[in-house]
Amino acid sequence: MNKYNVTANTKFIGRAQEQARLDEICQKNEAQFIVVYGRRRVGKTELIEQYFQKRKILKFEGIEIPSEDQRTSTQRQTYQIHQCLERLAVYLENSLIAKLTFERWTEFFQLLNDVAAHKNIVLYFEEVQWLANYQAGFFAELKPFWDDAWRHNPKLTLVLCGSSTSFIVKNIVSDRALYGRVQEEIHLRPFQLNEAEEFMHGLGRKEIMTAQLCVGGIPEYLKRLCKKGSVFTLLCQQSFLPNAYFLQEKDKIFVSSLSNNKHYERIIQFLSQRRFATATEIARFVRGKEQTGGSLTAVLDDLEECGFIERQNSVHKDDNSKLVRFCISDESLQWYFSFIHPIKSKIQSGQYQEDPLRAINRRSLETMLGFSFERWCRKNAHLFAKILGFSGMEYQSGPYFAKSSGKKLPGCQIDLVYIIKGSKVVLCEIKYYDGLVGNSVCEDMQDKAALFRQALPKYKNYTFESVLITPEGVKDHKTVDAVFDRVITFNEIFGGR
Repeated sequence: MNKYNVTANTKFIGRAQEQARLDEICQKNEAQFIVVYGRRRVGKTELIEQYFQKRKILKFEGIEIPSEDQRTSTQRQTYQIHQCLERLAVYLENSLIAKLTFERWTEFFQLLNDVAAHKNIVLYFEEVQWLANYQAGFFAELKPFWDDAWRHNPKLTLVLCGSSTSFIVKNIVSDRALYGRVQEEIHLRPFQLNEAEEFMHGLGRKEIMTAQLCVGGIPEYLKRLCKKGSVFTLLCQQSFLPNAYFLQEKDKIFVSSLSNNKHYERIIQFLSQRRFATATEIARFVRGKEQTGGSLTAVLDDLEECGFIERQNSVHKDDNSKLVRFCISDESLQWYFSFIHPIKSKIQSGQYQEDPLRAINRRSLETMLGFSFERWCRKNAHLFAKILGFSGMEYQSGPYFAKSSGKKLPGCQIDLVYIIKGSKVVLCEIKYYDGLVGNSVCEDMQDKAALFRQALPKYKNYTFESVLITPEGVKDHKTVDAVFDRVITFNEIFGGR
């Protein structure tokens, strides 16, 4: 029997936690059912193939069928099954298998049954959302084969992998039909800062942070910014030249992560132009109405599940608060809709061919980097908790925001707040400047701290601390030190893990 050939990647880095989890489950003397999911280009395939490279892998991969393709749902399924039959014919060294025509997955699984039930293999289904044509039938037809035969083979590892996080969560992780059958689920996230630093070895910290803020911790994206030249120059070359990588990548993200819904992209584009928006504001934009409705709620849930948007609630409110708002969370989509989308036709016409950096408005870039750094800090709240010395304590964290209540209390927003149970409130101001922070930030923090205390008197007996997070440091230490108990710069951000 042939197998899928994997080339060992001697430069494979990171993913230590995920590999440890796979070690734990694969050491058991029983069949393994593993689900791996995460957004496009995050490294799912590399993790699976590198981890299982010494095993006999039978890989079956879903093929993207363009939305404009006129094939019926049954024809699309038949096409996916036939692609798998061609692979199986190679693995089993039986060319007759490739000539078969099946309309149901049950027929394919039956053909695969003897191998899956008895052989020492890794049965690996990649881009499962395309194999399933975004329908639950694939999993319903897989279930009896796992239950009746495959799970009794202690030498079998079944891996389902896909880029559509919301689809996989609904149809595998949370679905009752497969409840209790999946032994391990891995939601693969973008690289953490320490992994990105190792991956981009040799680059300076400012360069690494620029990459994080513009394209996130996506390995494939970071790899394109590790070549000779500055990160920002390479990013512009990959964005503002005809047929550039990031110019084309956006469409592929939506195709691989979400089934067709005209509102997905429109909502992200809307949020990319704003710091945040409420569900009512999004609904008004999408439908011209103020009522959000169940269908829009489902779309927002899908986008959040995929990591494209973030649901924000003030740190002092519960999940049902009417203050809930949304902001874009995916850095590469923010970059695309901020700088590529508005000038797409000019890019394709070659207007920036000689000097791609000319496509960028520096002031707009500084604004985007500032908002992106705020979001990055909130995503990495655990890192700052460790730097500040209370990561082992019970705390809640998030932004603080409150609407104005007239003359009694003006509105207020604080970038990041930690409430350590029973003891301390830490208010964090986040500033991302290409230079030292001035004194105006001190006045802002004093005003915000006073408003926070006034709005939330229940914390009057807590100790209050103020922290300034800024990469480059401050101009006047004397003035800043009088207001802030701590200033966190790149030295601690990169060394404080």
